[in-house]
Amino acid sequence: MEIKRRDFVKLLGAASVATALPGCTRQRPRNLIPYVIPHEEIKPGKAVWYASVCRECPAGCGIHVRVREGRAVKIEGNPVHPVSEGKLCSRGHAALQGLYNPDRIQHPQKKNEEGRWERIAWDDAEEMIAEKIKSLQDDGQEYSIAFIGSHQTGSLGQLIEEFLGTLGATRHIQYEPFGYESARNASRTVFNVDKTPQYNFTGAQYIISFGSDFLETWMSPVKHARQFGATREVRDNRMTPFLYIGSRLSMTATNADEFIKIKPGSEYAVALGMVNVIVHENLSGHISRAQSNHIRTIVEDYFPREVENITGIPHEKVDKLARRFLQANPGIAVAGNPMLDGNNGALTAAAVHLLNYVCGNIGRTVTFKETDHFAKVNSYADMHRFIRSMDQGEISLLFLHDTNPSFTMPEASGFNAALEKVSLKVAFSSYLDETSAKADLILPINTPLESWGDYEPSDGVYGLMQPAMKPVFNTKMTGDILLSLNAKINNNENDKSFYDYVKENWRIHHRLFAPNIDFEEFWVGSLANGGRFAGARSINVQINPRLAKQSLDNLKESDVKEQNGFKLITYPSLNHYDGRGANRPWLQEIPDPMTQMTWDSWIEIHPVDAKRLGVRNGHNIEVRSSYGVIELPAYVYEGVQPGIVAIPVGQGHSEYGRYAGNTGASPMLLTPARPSDKTGSVMWSGIEVSVVNKQERLRIANVAGSDYQFDRPFLQVVTAEELVRNSLIKEKEEYPQIYEEHEHPDHRWGMTIDLNKCIGCSACVTACYAENNIPVVGKEDVRRGRELSWLQIQRFFDAREDATNGRFLPMLCQHCDNAPCEPVCPVFAAYHTPEGLNAQVYNRCIGTRYCANNCPYKVRRFNWWDYDFPSPLNWQLNPDVTVRTKGVMEKCTFCVQRIAGARQEARLEGREMRDGDVMTACQQSCPTDAVVFGDLKDPDSKVNKLRERNRPRGYRVLNELNTQPAIVYLKDVVEETI
Repeated sequence: MEIKRRDFVKLLGAASVATALPGCTRQRPRNLIPYVIPHEEIKPGKAVWYASVCRECPAGCGIHVRVREGRAVKIEGNPVHPVSEGKLCSRGHAALQGLYNPDRIQHPQKKNEEGRWERIAWDDAEEMIAEKIKSLQDDGQEYSIAFIGSHQTGSLGQLIEEFLGTLGATRHIQYEPFGYESARNASRTVFNVDKTPQYNFTGAQYIISFGSDFLETWMSPVKHARQFGATREVRDNRMTPFLYIGSRLSMTATNADEFIKIKPGSEYAVALGMVNVIVHENLSGHISRAQSNHIRTIVEDYFPREVENITGIPHEKVDKLARRFLQANPGIAVAGNPMLDGNNGALTAAAVHLLNYVCGNIGRTVTFKETDHFAKVNSYADMHRFIRSMDQGEISLLFLHDTNPSFTMPEASGFNAALEKVSLKVAFSSYLDETSAKADLILPINTPLESWGDYEPSDGVYGLMQPAMKPVFNTKMTGDILLSLNAKINNNENDKSFYDYVKENWRIHHRLFAPNIDFEEFWVGSLANGGRFAGARSINVQINPRLAKQSLDNLKESDVKEQNGFKLITYPSLNHYDGRGANRPWLQEIPDPMTQMTWDSWIEIHPVDAKRLGVRNGHNIEVRSSYGVIELPAYVYEGVQPGIVAIPVGQGHSEYGRYAGNTGASPMLLTPARPSDKTGSVMWSGIEVSVVNKQERLRIANVAGSDYQFDRPFLQVVTAEELVRNSLIKEKEEYPQIYEEHEHPDHRWGMTIDLNKCIGCSACVTACYAENNIPVVGKEDVRRGRELSWLQIQRFFDAREDATNGRFLPMLCQHCDNAPCEPVCPVFAAYHTPEGLNAQVYNRCIGTRYCANNCPYKVRRFNWWDYDFPSPLNWQLNPDVTVRTKGVMEKCTFCVQRIAGARQEARLEGREMRDGDVMTACQQSCPTDAVVFGDLKDPDSKVNKLRERNRPRGYRVLNELNTQPAIVYLKDVVEETI
């Protein structure tokens, strides 16, 4: 009897279903853990949520941590926290991989005489430190004790100050590589206040960024993205115009309606030129005549024609821009990006302060709070002076807390050499990074997800931290270590924990917020809420009466004269920030939004320069400055200008773990030791470098397909004028059917994605990785095109010669009603559910990949290997989602596990499912609310209302194929800026 191949694989698929037992798979069976005395909060199969604060950057977003059976498995934004309001960025999600990182330090370690690490007991380590302190005190050398740490506020910051105070130590440096020195310097110059401005984009009628990437790493990106998303809501066919003036096409710049590319360091001239137009014609009604006359003398050298000579922007455009911005009620101008430090960053920030002041934006969209916690952060100039103290032998005991200056400071600064002269170096750290590796003693600390504490990112925001689970390793909270040390130094019994210390401090907030209720009730309520939040009082600022033309001239940095070299721009990495995110595998595999590069760093070079040097993508480039040399793969990019090269900060670690070590190169090797004499910051940009093509082609891990659409309408754009004229061509909705129509008796799940709100930040991608147990495949498999991300943010550049811009298209399974993947599967692994999902039965799948070949959207992924989750990284796995094995196709499921969970909750409550019961992971995380999910059969659902309200903008990708996707995209809208 003959058997056809198709019939054979059908039988094989059926057999695989029949034998899909735990003993027949290569996966190890999971142990059942019986609770003899179960914890009162632990209910098997039921998640518990703990409110806390994210500490992956200084922004301090509120978070909720999902815990199953004692394991933290997912992080979401806290909806009631005023910073995050339920949203989260990629780095916030990846805090889970900081908790479970396989390269965490698991117990205290001491470096022996051979320079090797050996285990030491906690008591012995603390006694060693206490004896050193007592010895210094006996010799009257308390001044030689110093503490360098990251930015801390609240109880831990207070305890550190108290601890050092009891020792008689006065050197406490809070160091953040991105310390906003230019913004604070500008505030002192223009308003005579040492504060960083707070920006509120909500309600702004016009937005201008002068080189500030506020959607990526500047100050509070999640908060800014939330507010920015609200301004991109199309109402009455209009929205808030956004203009970006800068020297590099960043992710923030590509979200602008217009990107004006200018010479690096000349942004200040545009702002001062706009101020000049306003005050010389007395156009502002927001300032007095005397103030107008005062400011006129300050900007007298910046008439639009002079601005044109400095920047290349036509003087007519400067004039129109000033008038248009003044008409906004209110507008907002933003400056202060770290990449401008070294390129007139303080001068640009001061010029933007003047512009906001004359346009009446100060106190409305730009405010200064009564208390600025970031004002306590030391500058790089302070660190530079401290290096001299170490080098001269003035420091005998140095505490290093949660900071990595060996990596984040310029190599030429001499920090590492000076550190060797300190007799005892104690690192409070979770990871063996470059700085901890040079310590003599390491005290491993709990991660924020294992710690008590509080954090105040801004005035009036009191975030409360609590441990979501017990410590994974033999680690301690920093506060407990300091309290224990203090007791040992004073020969006392330590009867107080850091938990007690935090709780006692919160009695102050009890008196402030709720003095009429019992403190315990207040404390429990604060824990559940994630803190307490009050409206912060803004201070009224006025122009510094001593501000003069010379004041601004003093902020101007000398221009670097390029000979045969290039001017270097460095910028913070969206995923790795200053390098602290580089040991999270998710953040390594999530592509950079503009270059689509993964697992590496690179050098961006303009096509004109690339042609002259014979450089193509992936060529190994040697970059040399007067301070060092590095080698990087080239990325040919029109987003930079000829004569300019750009390198991201964050990669190039020599330590820090398996995911970060020896990946990419750090531009800190090229940076001068001296701080900027205008701001005291690192000279992040503006130095001269030489570029040499090594004529060696490197295999880069880039996930970009085509950079251009080539007239294929995947990502569609419309102008606001076309919307007003209602001249859009209506897309044909009905097509002849060749398949029998699917019935969806109860629900038909669907999604709407507003491309006008999507900023390309990839928070949704990381959330999908975390929710659905998507493996990280590593650099080599990404090079082979084997990445497994179910959701990708595809970036397309504008193909017009007169335009340099990019746009983003989130692409995932479209859950088609006429799904081409389903009829070709020989084992029925791909099938259509009664609720409209294109489901995938992993136990049936035999890996023929027919479905992937037949999918026009290319959103199905083939699992080439049994990818490893090295312990304890496997603890992050979501128990509600299957871990797939090799040889299986996988794809987006619209978070079907969440749909099932919401259905069960509704059944237990005796009701029907309601709109909003189900939120996909991508929707929940998206800072701009670009993604909306719901039931298409419910006419009152948010997803349907959004489609109906924006019907002229709605379209389906490749609709002409009649696949009938459940996802509708809303076209990106371009607003005229001038």
